[in-house]
Amino acid sequence: MKARELEKYVDLYKSGDSDAFDIIYQETQKSVYLSIYNIIKNKETIADLMQDTYMKALSSLNMYTPNTNFTAWISTIARNLAINYYNKSKRIELIDEVEESYMLKEDTKSSIIDDAMRLLDTEDEKEIFFLHIVLNTKFKDIAKNLDMPLSTVYYIYKNAISKIKENL
Repeated sequence: MKARELEKYVDLYKSGDSDAFDIIYQETQKSVYLSIYNIIKNKETIADLMQDTYMKALSSLNMYTPNTNFTAWISTIARNLAINYYNKSKRIELIDEVEESYMLKEDTKSSIIDDAMRLLDTEDEKEIFFLHIVLNTKFKDIAKNLDMPLSTVYYIYKNAISKIKENL
């Protein structure tokens, strides 16, 4: 869905059409998930932070500037909530390095994806890699979702995979 179409649903939601939220959620959930996943790796925490993100976004929808990128706006909210959660949990949790490394190595596949994500430089590379590899999203859908030309998505993905192959 293009950004302009998403704007219509945002306007509908502002006007009181609660059904528009379903479309807004469907169109933004992957970007919100990725924004949180880049910071927080725990699936339960990600689910909680996604819920918090949508609650906060909907309660402060009057602060959103129309005809800007709604997906970027809500992803920024998600990223900020994830950073706040991460910083707060760092102060509270006192886990020694051995336990922490054991917990990170629990899931080998997740560890490999995390390592690959750290090798990528730009948010576009991370997002396209994540959407295609982890969420199994087609390039055509990624291009539409990110409002980019398909050739640009291919190019960014190819460069991301090259970086990962060189370093892993």
